[in-house]
Amino acid sequence: MKKGLIFKMFVYFLSVFFLLLMNEFPRMMAEANQNIPVGQMISRGGVKFEVNENSWEKVETPFPVFEGMKIRTEKGEAVLALAEKTRIEIGSDSLFYFDQRDQFNLLQGKVNFRIQPDVQLRFKVGNLWINKSYPLQTAKGPSVVLTKDKEFAGSILMHSKGSVTVKSVQGPLYVTSQDGTVLASLSTGESITLPSVVASSKSPTMMANANPEGTEGAAPAEEGFLGLSTSTWMGIAAAVVIVGVTVGVVVWAASRDEDHEAPVCP
Repeated sequence: MKKGLIFKMFVYFLSVFFLLLMNEFPRMMAEANQNIPVGQMISRGGVKFEVNENSWEKVETPFPVFEGMKIRTEKGEAVLALAEKTRIEIGSDSLFYFDQRDQFNLLQGKVNFRIQPDVQLRFKVGNLWINKSYPLQTAKGPSVVLTKDKEFAGSILMHSKGSVTVKSVQGPLYVTSQDGTVLASLSTGESITLPSVVASSKSPTMMANANPEGTEGAAPAEEGFLGLSTSTWMGIAAAVVIVGVTVGVVVWAASRDEDHEAPVCP
């Protein structure tokens, strides 16, 4: 009978612990992904990254770049290496950050880029989105064929007065607005300059980000044991405590049942 009770307690323990752990698992994975750099950057000159609001420090080469980290080149230059041999060259007096792993936000300056066909990467400049052509092109008839471009290359220049020049060096590029309207479709060798009235965003967030010194800074990454934040470990600890209390209640209830079932000696 005691063996059966121990087995039931063990099953209850595993069930409760598994349910609590699964509730914390998505948050744990999200925080773990934030600790994976978007790419590695090699720089020269006075390249800095924002560690706190209005607080900048010089980068060391090579330097890992994470989501939300603002970087400005000042009089320096940098080359950012991403997945699958994709490269982004950042010119002097530039300011940028990755809003997401596949979204490069240029707030100031100029970039040259080479993107491999399988890499999903798009650029955001003010009110504009710059993206390579879709991998599937409509063919004559109902079938579709893949593009045979080895890579996409081009450049983006944000002028001091707000206008933006986009140039395609290799492969077609699309320039769209915030609502998805196609403003330009560039073939190899073509370029276009969009005026500030079209390119500049009027949102307060973008106006704040456009200032190199910025009034809004990326929050410093929260460090923790094994890459997990303190809040996550507190959640796990709370789950363990709840499991322990549950097991204690089960044991207490089982012991009371045994006392009631025990025969009374004459």
